[in-house]
Amino acid sequence: MEALDILHPIKEEMLNSKYYFQSLIEQACYCGLLSEKELSAVQTDLLLILAEQTDKWSKGESSSIPTEKAQDIMTSILFVIGIQLKSYQTPEQAVDVLKSEPLKLLFENGLKLVRRKMAVSRHLQKRILDHLLDTPNVYYRSTVADGVNGFFKLYRPQFAAHEIHITADYPIFLGRPELEGIEFIEKYLRCIQAENAFCVCFAPQDIHHLLCGLTQDYRSVPLNIFEPVLLSALGLMIQERNPKRLDLTEHDISFLYRLFSGQSEKEVQSCLKKALFCLNEKIDLPQISIQYASLCIPKLTATILNAVKMETLDKVFLIPTYPEQEPQIILSYGDRMNDNAYQKLVERILQTDSSEEKIALILDEVHSLADLLDILSDTELYADEFDLLINRFPLPVFAMLLSQYPNDDFLDRKTY
Repeated sequence: MEALDILHPIKEEMLNSKYYFQSLIEQACYCGLLSEKELSAVQTDLLLILAEQTDKWSKGESSSIPTEKAQDIMTSILFVIGIQLKSYQTPEQAVDVLKSEPLKLLFENGLKLVRRKMAVSRHLQKRILDHLLDTPNVYYRSTVADGVNGFFKLYRPQFAAHEIHITADYPIFLGRPELEGIEFIEKYLRCIQAENAFCVCFAPQDIHHLLCGLTQDYRSVPLNIFEPVLLSALGLMIQERNPKRLDLTEHDISFLYRLFSGQSEKEVQSCLKKALFCLNEKIDLPQISIQYASLCIPKLTATILNAVKMETLDKVFLIPTYPEQEPQIILSYGDRMNDNAYQKLVERILQTDSSEEKIALILDEVHSLADLLDILSDTELYADEFDLLINRFPLPVFAMLLSQYPNDDFLDRKTY
């Protein structure tokens, strides 16, 4: 049987961080810390604050406002008071203050705390942007800079302190904070700060190659950058390899698969914690990043064990790829033949009945992409002749035509 904590009867896990004021009132009543009379007094004071706030919102011009707006203002009031109540050491202390202090004073102090959090978050955003990871991922900078700026531009703590306004498209590893208003932004930025401080310990180009191992289109994908960087570094440390280059190989992935296949959840967590400790000794990580990475280990463990089960560990521990080392097709229009020679070629093609001969003339006589495009326009090949031609084109020529004319006819080209 669970022992009753007389000093702290309210269970903090029963309090809702998003709706703190409401959940605190509910638990205080449940635990007998708030009487019906005291609850009634709180409710009356809330209505008085609402009346005052609606009067300010309407600038004294109307005693009546839309019901939806009144509900929105009340939600904001509860949020602001909740922030003030969270500032006390224990929920029980918060309840004592709620019973002894005027609710209006708690609201006013809560507004001051909200504005202080706004200043802290602004400063936090600036510090992150001053050392932001250099990455082509469009969601990274646009969210931390433009998105957060958009929040501050629209945020109105006096009447809508609970609103967020932005979508926060860049996903942090620990998931979207279950908070509202300025609390959401502050928590979101602190997570970004920890993730960014970790990632900037590695060369941007190495991170780029690592993410290309997932998809070369990662620039336009809302993916979390921190997770694959952390996993790659830990994977290398487990094998006592230099983590700085983030250059896991297929051999490394096979080793990790064999290692984790025989481990329990507790053993995988222990392995990752040890690797994180060694990683910190190797590259001296920022303290905020160490603490954050430690919080991430349970989620990383679940991801690894699931990947082992599904035999997809290579989708978790990425092998970098180097797109710039792949063969590049460089297309040029080349030098056109003179008008006289071009006209003679067109006439020969038009006078030829044999499809094979037409195609042979084009392939033998045409030496520039510019002339080829003109020939295709001026000779009006039949569908079967066109099919015959495109299936004999060298791959670079075919690629050019496909990019210039994304026609369904080109998609029928045989590639074997």
